[in-house]
Amino acid sequence: MEAWKNKIMNSLEGMEEVQPPKDGLLKIKEKIKDQKSKGVTKEPSQWMAVAAVIVMLLCANVFVVSDYFKYQDNTEEVSTPYSGMISDFNIYD
Repeated sequence: MEAWKNKIMNSLEGMEEVQPPKDGLLKIKEKIKDQKSKGVTKEPSQWMAVAAVIVMLLCANVFVVSDYFKYQDNTEEVSTPYSGMISDFNIYD
């Protein structure tokens, strides 16, 4: 058992420390500069998909809002004949 522990503890002997490349930071900065100069452009098909999603959301919102106002108009018509009974809670007038 003692030999196993010693083997594990001594397994890191002889390893060398890792050193980064001398011009590594310069290469990274150059790659970032190249990417910024190229810019990110989307293909026309991607723009069409984005436009289609926006149009669908707008149509859905218009439908929901118009349906909401129709519902509000209907509830006002139904509730007006019973406003007298509900306001004073006297059902047998």
